[in-house]
Amino acid sequence: MLKVAEKKSSKHTAARSRDSAVGLPASLAVPSSPILSSTLGCGLLGGLLLWAAFPPLNLPWLAWVAPVPWLWLVNQPKLAGWRPYIVLWLCGTAHWLLILEGIRLAHPALYAGWLALSAYLGVYVPAFVGLTRVAVHRLNASTILAAPIVWAGLELLRGHLITGFSMGLLAHTQAEFAPLIQISDLAGGYTLSFVIMLVAACVDGCVSRSVTQFEPLSRCWRPIAVAASALAATLVYGHWRVSQTPPGAASPTARVALIQGSLDTVFTELTTERMQQTYDHYRRLTAEAIERRPNLDLVAWPESMFVISETLVEGSLAPQNGLSADEVRKRLEAVQEDFRTVLTSEAARANANTDPADHETKFMIGTTTVAFGEGQPRYFNSALMANRSGNIVGRYYKTHPVMFGEYVPFAEYVPWLNTVTPIAVGLSVGDGAKVFDVGGLKLSPSICFESTIPHLIRGQLRQLARRGTPADGLINLTNDGWFWGSGMLDLHFRCGIFRAVENRVPLLVVANTGISAFVDGNGTVRERGPRRQPKVLLAEVQADGRTSPYQTLGDWPAWLCAAFCVALVLLGLRRPLAS
Repeated sequence: MLKVAEKKSSKHTAARSRDSAVGLPASLAVPSSPILSSTLGCGLLGGLLLWAAFPPLNLPWLAWVAPVPWLWLVNQPKLAGWRPYIVLWLCGTAHWLLILEGIRLAHPALYAGWLALSAYLGVYVPAFVGLTRVAVHRLNASTILAAPIVWAGLELLRGHLITGFSMGLLAHTQAEFAPLIQISDLAGGYTLSFVIMLVAACVDGCVSRSVTQFEPLSRCWRPIAVAASALAATLVYGHWRVSQTPPGAASPTARVALIQGSLDTVFTELTTERMQQTYDHYRRLTAEAIERRPNLDLVAWPESMFVISETLVEGSLAPQNGLSADEVRKRLEAVQEDFRTVLTSEAARANANTDPADHETKFMIGTTTVAFGEGQPRYFNSALMANRSGNIVGRYYKTHPVMFGEYVPFAEYVPWLNTVTPIAVGLSVGDGAKVFDVGGLKLSPSICFESTIPHLIRGQLRQLARRGTPADGLINLTNDGWFWGSGMLDLHFRCGIFRAVENRVPLLVVANTGISAFVDGNGTVRERGPRRQPKVLLAEVQADGRTSPYQTLGDWPAWLCAAFCVALVLLGLRRPLAS
């Protein structure tokens, strides 16, 4: 037995000597296989539990315990070297590959984006474990406090770095439970993520004491008390908010028809047949909406479903694609005339049964606006508002295009970069928030994934308030036909619920292939469309009228958590954890 022990000790000493020979400190020594195997098991288990908390399984209670395997790794005395963190990164990548699998469906080229985005997001799992370990083992902080701070800080950073990605937050697993999500109006969805992680850390504390210190669960009263207090405070606040009568209950009611078609995105040349199919599909649904509800205030079509683009001429025209300026102008005038003809006919249809003296049905469409001038044409993803005569009375151009989906970085300087995605032309950035008047209410439009970015929507609402035109509600036009009915629809939809609660405004979503919805200022879904099926949703919308602390404070509480994460990075680099 002594010889065996001596051999094991000799091997361990040799491994440490080898690491020293290549310049690795003791804290980066190659870990033993039991650590690697336990890291792999914990990493995969945590990722699978958190994935199961989202649709399609949709078991939200699992979110409260999903981080426990990762927290077990945080509390280990030794997790030395870089290999455990590589393993955790692979586990995190696997988790995001499952969550985001719908990205790959529209075109084979999107597999690269699916893999790259998942690999990037996978970094946040080892970052969470590593930074929390620094706080616990270097600063002697309690896991119950350190874990939620680090998690909230990393979620905020994920929402800003590399243009930001705020889908699939821990809080989003609870989107269907109105009393729980109300605290998101305090400091954004990060507030609920903080509480969920805190409860998970308390669960981990109880389990760890029972396993390592052989204490019965009945003696783990402190973690239980902390978890119960946090959950009780969350529910009390939530029930209070839900029970309020919003001041806007006495405001005008806008009657809105959300036209949800179901046309999956396919990357082929945009033919006349495809355009006519789209147009006929949405015309039939619009006729159904008008028949079901006369005197509508608004009929809304999703993003890019009005496929005949609006064209604008800004200043003098330059020759384009071998055509003279006069030839370019004639072609633009022809396209614009076609656009006006179709738009006028749809506006006339919506107003056929209304009295011009006392009512107007407006028409909101998602389309592409092309602005021509002396330089290269500029393309905008736009939401246009037309009056009963078919005249454009409001324009909103998307301000946050999706990287590699709507533009390629630096492609304006290196045009061939546009060939790496199925979208050959990059979109330009719009000129800021707008507000449209609908039935006495002011609606602020957003397009596609803009509704997934909490600080963008909050910033637009504050911008409108500073102008003296505060918005009473939000309306999001999106084409989720890219995702062919996958779980991406749920991820997108849940983000919108949190925007409504954070800003205390009702939200309308009109989505090709779904999920269209009417959500009130409490995040309660009043109307909801199916996935990948056509549907007409009729909503009666009133202003909420309440304010929220999040509108005042913004992300500052989460930024403090992010600053703590940065401090932990610096501390970890300066004084690595010993092996």
